[in-house]
Amino acid sequence: METRVAVVGGGYAGIAAAFSLSESGIPVTLFESSKTLGGRARGLDCNGARIDNGQHILLGCYRETLALIGKTCKIPEPFFRMPLELAVDSFHLGSFPLPPPFDLLFGLLFSKGISLAEKLRAIRFMAKAGTLELEADTSVETLLEYHEQGGDITNFLWKPLCIAALNTPIETASARVFLAVLKDGLSGRGSDILIPRVDLSSLFPAGAAEIIRRNGGEILTSSPVRFVRKSSGGFEVSTDSASRHFSHAILAVAPQHLARLAKDLPEIKLPDFGYQPICTIYSQYPETTRLPRKMTGFSQGLAQWLIDRGSGLIAAVISAQGRHLALPQSELASEIHEEIRGVVPGLPPPLWQKVITEKRATFSCTVDVERPEQTTALPGLYLAGDYTAGKYPATLEAAIQSGLACADHIRPRT
Repeated sequence: METRVAVVGGGYAGIAAAFSLSESGIPVTLFESSKTLGGRARGLDCNGARIDNGQHILLGCYRETLALIGKTCKIPEPFFRMPLELAVDSFHLGSFPLPPPFDLLFGLLFSKGISLAEKLRAIRFMAKAGTLELEADTSVETLLEYHEQGGDITNFLWKPLCIAALNTPIETASARVFLAVLKDGLSGRGSDILIPRVDLSSLFPAGAAEIIRRNGGEILTSSPVRFVRKSSGGFEVSTDSASRHFSHAILAVAPQHLARLAKDLPEIKLPDFGYQPICTIYSQYPETTRLPRKMTGFSQGLAQWLIDRGSGLIAAVISAQGRHLALPQSELASEIHEEIRGVVPGLPPPLWQKVITEKRATFSCTVDVERPEQTTALPGLYLAGDYTAGKYPATLEAAIQSGLACADHIRPRT
């Protein structure tokens, strides 16, 4: 059978795989159950505004993601890009106009809200982080304790960074993965923060899909795949309307959906993860409303981050488990409004609010968590997703890297 590839799942991982294969002239068919591409990072319409199925930010170290966006997104200046600036309660860290890692080291030295002794200990730790190798994984909390990172510096800097990057509390989060994020964030402009100006479907999936089609590929939305089976010379992919045969298949669905999709593939070892939620509360105010900074963090209260989306739209992000999950949506939205009022005095009531909760937004990135490889026991069958093996936690960059790795396995060696 000639090389024909099925990609099941139209999130960032699946689209990255399909786009990479289409660039090499390999016929690809992408199946997506939703009518909108992007998976857990997709755009949606709400009250006349375009928002996302959860607020995402990108970092300058997301090289593969930014490269693909550069190839596919035709929207001018799709990001608001700024050097790292963290403001959490009274703590404020801004980078200096110096070569890395001195930009952040000097930023720490002149940061506000923590003692000089804590600054110096944090500088020593950050200076070591770029080359630090762990013989055995441990928790982020244990790593920080070993390097004397207690007190305010943990509450204002390391805890918020860990929750934002790994979506897992420091008590159980993997120090090895946390260090990988820090290392890349300390290189070049890796720590730059990029806030999308456009919705996440327009940022990458829409442009990539257009190019895939132009290269002869198929994008089938509203086409849920019921199962994937082995067949003569490859794999059978079955939807409600038809069964089709392919030489290769990439399963790019969330890990909790693998069991159903691969029920006839006993060779596939299903991951055994815990999961963490992410809740995003959008609040629309008059267009002139602005936050004091594009991103504002909190160590107390419900919202961990407030992000100014522009035109009066403010996103509040709550990662991991917490009491917010037990609150009715109306009560949660009301509390978030009060927290926004704390940084924007005199704020009027919101014009509208939207609560979006992904209960299984990411796998729990815990110590020694076992993540499956992209290759499987079945030749020609691959797994793509931010949960598969890699140095990054469940981020857009991890999803993109996994999709590209699957495409590399299929692409003929030159």
